[in-house]
Amino acid sequence: MASSKQLTGVSRTLLIPLRARAQEHVRAFPLFRDTQAYHWFQSLSWDPKLEDWYDWRYQICISVRTKLLDDIANQHIATHPDSLVVELGAGLSSRYHRLGKGKTQWIELDLPEVIDIRLELDTPTDEHWFLAASVLDRAWMEKIPAIAPENVLFIAEGLFYYFEESEVKQLVQQLRSSFAGATLALDVGGIVFKQLNASKANQLGAPMKWFVEDEKDVAALGLSVKRVFPLLDCYLERWGLLPWMGWWWFVFWRSLLRNFCLILETELDPVQ
Repeated sequence: MASSKQLTGVSRTLLIPLRARAQEHVRAFPLFRDTQAYHWFQSLSWDPKLEDWYDWRYQICISVRTKLLDDIANQHIATHPDSLVVELGAGLSSRYHRLGKGKTQWIELDLPEVIDIRLELDTPTDEHWFLAASVLDRAWMEKIPAIAPENVLFIAEGLFYYFEESEVKQLVQQLRSSFAGATLALDVGGIVFKQLNASKANQLGAPMKWFVEDEKDVAALGLSVKRVFPLLDCYLERWGLLPWMGWWWFVFWRSLLRNFCLILETELDPVQ
């Protein structure tokens, strides 16, 4: 059994999305199948302190987020024959095995202790390889293959919450300087997301720091917002809401929580 006991801080939370994908895999009518996540989760020891954060609602949130980002990645790969996907703060993402194998180059970037665990579970190839580095260390950008930026898709899934706003701005600025025209897919949380998750993250030593009012805060970073997917507005059947909510209440609920979590497809603007 691979060990995850050495993980601390933000890295410790990687078991949560892995568990969510593993559980989605065995549903009768899943949003996606993820054999890799199922087997990886079986081979890792679960951190019982994560139990206070993880529940059925979180499982749905992560599964819907995963599906929406999968759709963005699928479209990018299909429309860019010479594509490259770079997952920032990849954790134990298994997206390459679901979508990219034999179709595109793929890079998993995360801290050395996370990459060490991935190497126990996964095998790098010429097409799919791993970078052990902090996302905030610009040196990793020099290791990205020299291809046209418009062919590059960066995915920041469940990542920017844990950065200070100044760190997010700095990282996006660096990406814009080196990869203007590339696509950045990311998720961001609003005030309700903060109220539901920030204290639990703090208790795990993984404080959440950056939240937004809406996608305008993301555009202000120097990103052209191409598409916005409010998480709670997608795959409503997974929530089982309509059978017990009157339509008027549903409309109010959706309006109130529209910015709970947003999945965005953006383009890196050139630095002026």
